[in-house]
Amino acid sequence: MVRGCIYVDDAGNPGAESGSDFLSSSRKSWTAVIVPSSVAGAVEAGMGIFLKGVKGEFGASELHFTDIYSGRGVWEDVAIIKRIEIFDLMKGILDSFSLPIIHQTASEETLHDHERVLSHLVKSPNSRWDIKNVSHLGFLLLCSNLYRYIAELHKQEPKDFILPMPLIVDEGIAKEGSSIDLPNWGSVIAGQKALFSTSKDTPGIQIADFASFTISRTQWILAQQKIGRPVKRGNHEFLKMTSGLNILNLPMLPFWPNNISKEAYESTLEEDGRMKGLPSRPSRPKR
Repeated sequence: MVRGCIYVDDAGNPGAESGSDFLSSSRKSWTAVIVPSSVAGAVEAGMGIFLKGVKGEFGASELHFTDIYSGRGVWEDVAIIKRIEIFDLMKGILDSFSLPIIHQTASEETLHDHERVLSHLVKSPNSRWDIKNVSHLGFLLLCSNLYRYIAELHKQEPKDFILPMPLIVDEGIAKEGSSIDLPNWGSVIAGQKALFSTSKDTPGIQIADFASFTISRTQWILAQQKIGRPVKRGNHEFLKMTSGLNILNLPMLPFWPNNISKEAYESTLEEDGRMKGLPSRPSRPKR
């Protein structure tokens, strides 16, 4: 049996003002896709076939969905309909196995709202983690969420979610082949370490790349859409095509035409914040 695993990628930080308090310009997002042991072999085989086909048809040795969406690099001369097929196929893999996803965004506002409760995350003076670094903060919050949700999944389906699970992260905050000790969560995350690799060497990271891009792009579209205004056809089709991911820690926003607006998006997040005991809207940090 192929071992289950947690694959993580980031969505970067465009540094752009979205027009919504919920998408700060200082934001950094991390996305984890959890592959249960019971389907890990099938997912690995499916990705192998998928990537072999993509390489044969388009010459792409790996998938970066920002490039596919934007038509950059090897995708520059590929027709839109063909690029949409790549999204459809990857979405099909996540749907077929109902792979659980955790998406975590951090910002300066996050630190401000959670300042008192976050200090426990990193206690060691020798730790390589700095919770005042938005990227580090978001990653640690992601790990905390992974611990809670995977522990619960293990209780429900212990044969599917065999613990502990390796945590493999796309290189960025650390180089390929390196690892960083985590301050907690060792009963769920193998070795209590984050292991760093490349998406080319670890195809599972490409699944996380898809989930990360899709969620972030969806949030951006919703934050930009004013109520009562027609939704651009491309945005409408993107939302319809990529809706329904198995995201464990974000509220579900049913895909209805009247829900495609900044107002509907923010209302959903306000209610979710209240249910979690958080401020209904992010607080702007004092300068």
